Amino acid sequence: MNITEKIIVTDTNIITDLHIAGVLKKYSALNNVFISDLVKNDEINFKTCNIETIEDMKTISSSANELLEANLLSIQQPKLTTHDIINFILARDNNYILATGDKDLKVFSESRNVEVIRTLKIIELMCIHGVITYSEALNGLYSLKKYPKTRIPIQLIDDMIDKIKNSANMC
Repeated sequence: MNITEKIIVTDTNIITDLHIAGVLKKYSALNNVFISDLVKNDEINFKTCNIETIEDMKTISSSANELLEANLLSIQQPKLTTHDIINFILARDNNYILATGDKDLKVFSESRNVEVIRTLKIIELMCIHGVITYSEALNGLYSLKKYPKTRIPIQLIDDMIDKIKNSANMC
């Protein structure tokens, strides 16, 4: 997996996490990172992150056929929202990596051969590819760890901190 492959951000979890980690602006500035226009317009707000960062994010739109398919699939997949399904379809149809913090969407997408990436892997790849520095990666991980409402298990954050610390040549 490479941070330069096309990625679609599916939900506010990733955006909020990257904002808390202090790396969202650099992430969203990458030419290959997109967000569904529906998610951008319907789910993201001032609580998620800085509005200017949201406005700068590149969007991708769904076709009428994709929206119809999403409505049908969301009936068959009650654990997933229509927005989740639309993002899956956009990733599948455009050969994008799906960035999500949603476990059900991750399982659903991977079972249908759509590659999924999560917050900690994004931070690791940004570090590896020089988008952020070693210090920015560690500071971001510590910020996620200290954030009282983090949904990422602390042990996974600690594991990534150790991985980056032990791989000094990584970043």
